Amino acid sequence: MKNILKHAVPAIWILFGTLWGQHAAAAIDAKISFETEIPKAFVCGENSTAELSGLHYKDGSRSLRWSWSAPSTLRFNDFGQLMRSLRVKGAGVMLWIYNPRAVDADMRFSFETPTGEVPYRFDFHMDFTGWRACWIKYNDMPGDHASQQVSRLTISTPAGVESGELFLDRLTFSEVKLHDQITPDKQIPGNNCNLSRELWHWARLWEWEQYEYEEPLRDVTPAEKAQLDAVKSRIESIIAANMSSANYINGTIIPRARATFEKAAIRRTDDGGIIGAPLLSNDECNRPKGELRLDDIENMLNAFALNSHINNDPKYDDDFFLVMDHAIDQGFAFGHGNGTNHHYGYNIRKIYDAMWLMRDKIAARGKTDEYVKVLAYWSGLAETRKPYVYGRDELLDSWHTLLIPKIVSALMLPDEAEQYRAMKSLGVWLSGSLGFTPGTIGGIKPDGTTFHHGGFYPAYSTGAFAMIGYFCKATRGTDFTLSEQARRNFKLALMTMASYTDLRDWGLGLAGRHPFGKNGRIPDADVNAFGYLAALGDLTGSGKGADPELAGAYLRLKGTDKELNSLFRKEGISAGPTPSGFFVYNYGAAGIHRRGDWMVTLKAFNTDVWGSEIYTKDNRYGRYQSYGSAPIIGSGNPVSAAASGFVQEGWDWNRVPGATTIHLPYPELESPLPGTLMERNPERFSGASSLEGRNGILALHFVEKDRKNFTPGATAYKSVFCFDNRMVFLGSGIDNDNQAYPTETTLFQLRMDSPAEQIEVDGELYDAFPLNLSKGGERLALSDTKGNFYVVKNAAAVNITKKEQTSPNDKTRAPQTGNFATAWIDHGRAPKQAAYEYAVYIQPTNKEITRLIKKDGYEVLRRDNTAHVVKDLATGITGYVCFGEYTGQGLVRKATGESIVMERTDTDGQVVMSVCTPDLGLTEKTYTTRQESRPIEKEVLLDGAWELAAQYPGVEAVSHDTGTLLKITCRHGQPVEFRLKKK
Repeated sequence: MKNILKHAVPAIWILFGTLWGQHAAAAIDAKISFETEIPKAFVCGENSTAELSGLHYKDGSRSLRWSWSAPSTLRFNDFGQLMRSLRVKGAGVMLWIYNPRAVDADMRFSFETPTGEVPYRFDFHMDFTGWRACWIKYNDMPGDHASQQVSRLTISTPAGVESGELFLDRLTFSEVKLHDQITPDKQIPGNNCNLSRELWHWARLWEWEQYEYEEPLRDVTPAEKAQLDAVKSRIESIIAANMSSANYINGTIIPRARATFEKAAIRRTDDGGIIGAPLLSNDECNRPKGELRLDDIENMLNAFALNSHINNDPKYDDDFFLVMDHAIDQGFAFGHGNGTNHHYGYNIRKIYDAMWLMRDKIAARGKTDEYVKVLAYWSGLAETRKPYVYGRDELLDSWHTLLIPKIVSALMLPDEAEQYRAMKSLGVWLSGSLGFTPGTIGGIKPDGTTFHHGGFYPAYSTGAFAMIGYFCKATRGTDFTLSEQARRNFKLALMTMASYTDLRDWGLGLAGRHPFGKNGRIPDADVNAFGYLAALGDLTGSGKGADPELAGAYLRLKGTDKELNSLFRKEGISAGPTPSGFFVYNYGAAGIHRRGDWMVTLKAFNTDVWGSEIYTKDNRYGRYQSYGSAPIIGSGNPVSAAASGFVQEGWDWNRVPGATTIHLPYPELESPLPGTLMERNPERFSGASSLEGRNGILALHFVEKDRKNFTPGATAYKSVFCFDNRMVFLGSGIDNDNQAYPTETTLFQLRMDSPAEQIEVDGELYDAFPLNLSKGGERLALSDTKGNFYVVKNAAAVNITKKEQTSPNDKTRAPQTGNFATAWIDHGRAPKQAAYEYAVYIQPTNKEITRLIKKDGYEVLRRDNTAHVVKDLATGITGYVCFGEYTGQGLVRKATGESIVMERTDTDGQVVMSVCTPDLGLTEKTYTTRQESRPIEKEVLLDGAWELAAQYPGVEAVSHDTGTLLKITCRHGQPVEFRLKKK
């Protein structure tokens, strides 16, 4: 045995940080190399030998081959390396083991002190063949952990096994924290004692594999067999409909896969084995070295299956089986966790399409049982053996990436009885998962918003909705389809999406980490989901064969499924109306105000709702997305965000319409954290309310946190009152100590299609380019380039520009240029209790313009740090934003703090009123919480004697010395609406 210790060049790879902002999740920092010699720290016990081998490898082209007769040991005696690793909190051991022969026994790993104690140990189950990862943190190992003076690692041969051999590679005693999603598996089911398994769903595969079916296994009837056949036919059509064009398949997909295959050098060996480029998780993989990830396997299998299917050409069939066999040998296997498998679903979806296309050839080669066992395991199908467990997080990932794989796995099971049971159980599980989820975990909320990463996230809803839609299509008319309640919940989520998108685009405040472009709109497949759900049956009581509301939305959004179009025509269903009104989504601290073809997305953030999602290479400059933003989408044919002026090239990230911000240089605006930032507001009172679903208010009290390049304590009290096409923006208490950069409130920032586009300022048209104006005074009227008018009151300085702007790309920092028209109120540097008032009139008529330039259509009754109160003259609505305990004159004499009240008097003398707190009532302030929304009671004291016009749940009116006291119970951030009549 060679006795030279040689380390590979240390390689610290920056890996995918967890969404929780944890650093150094799984960097590979001190990997021991077996390429040229065996380090002298390895010592074989009696009856064993070690040598370098090229038969199997996970790093480079060689591994350590340990051959033994029991009992024996292999020791690693490097006190310094072990101690450096043990001193790091969250560190551990990482290793890959190749086993040529499965045995039902455990191999013991013991970390020993110089005096023979074993403070850390673990067992590794050897019932497998091929490669398996061995990852575990020291603090998750059994043992008393009484000492960190570990001098050696001893690997002992499995008890009861006379002899054998193993191949070891990629041994690392980490000197950084290992990933928190180390994945339990068949080999080490207890390797993550601190895993919160309700949340870390990727890591739960082996846990779910222990589930037993609740649905009994029985013979299927001819009718049930026909149902299975129908689902199989529809899955075939779904897969076919999602294929790329034949030209692209043959010109790009197949050649690209062939290049990967040739480079991987996968081949069968003379002894029946298989060898080729190592397959590793994304965290470990080094592609420049030729190592493979699961998406490489996916691309090869998909390409070779497509060649067989669309070209009717078997020339790559052998390679298809070679790649799959190699993947299984490398660890894409039943019961394996891959070290960490987080987010693997995004890398395997096309594997299941490929397997379905090749299912007959798989059966012909006798591979069905072997492959389906692997496919079912990695699809998470075992989770569906039981009904959905309430409180399970991150459902959108599962729906998006693993729902179709679950269907394929179920339909490829060996016999129809198993297929029927699996599909029936899948339908029950999916129906349960579509129930409302608590707190801020993933799934559908009672207001119809859909959560991912602890927040309202349309960009993750798309894709997930498409897959549920395909499930609806595949299972229509069968025993496997969604329950009625699940259909109603899914309908709510879809119709909510239709309400917060203008045609297909949503506003900047809802963009997450995708501020511009195609990730900010509904794709075709998700629009089609409206139709597939509609086709399951009517939920409105209309008597039609399809739900007219869902079908109407599908047609309005230009769905692309020809069969659905035909069905809806036969049912006499036409395109539905464009949503109109004010929609409250306080699980996202958002309000949507819309009429006709225009839509305003009003966005705030609070203690439970993050303001934006910022990654190292996504949305770097998106800090201000929810600082009271109010972008208007309403231009273009068809209408779109881009046609409405929201384009990234040249966009000034500091100037989000409606937001009050400190105008920072881009290096200082960029996230101060090396990983993910989803900033929450320390203040809980931020969000929206409405009256009669037509008009509404956004309230925001924000305070900046103490972070690098932030301005700690910077604060503002903001509100937006929305009445028909009129919006009144108020700000007070704008206060910070940033002397270096100005504080601004942006009226608009819009990409210009032509430099000659006009802006009107106090009746004068400006078409010059560039343009740089600064105006002020008691009343300033101006227009933007999209037909909207603004009236600013008592502003010291309103800056108006038309110019070429250069700004960095949100992913690459590369400079980009565009022409923009912009207007903003300049509050100066380090403002003290600054304020603003302005009104926005959305696409007003010429008659409205003439009137608004001269006279306001509203009255500001109060604007201070306790309350903002506005009365709209046309609707008669008075809105109260009560930041603190409110006391005033008029109908509402007092109101509990952190409340939004809206009221108007109807023609019959009754008062229509709504009361809301956007606060969700969550006391657990963590990244995500499964805590239920807690009821919160608010009180409003009215002048005069009033009584409720009817019974309203959660509303009580009692006589009071000075009037009528209302007690209102609020929950889920929803406005509570009621009518009052005089006693």
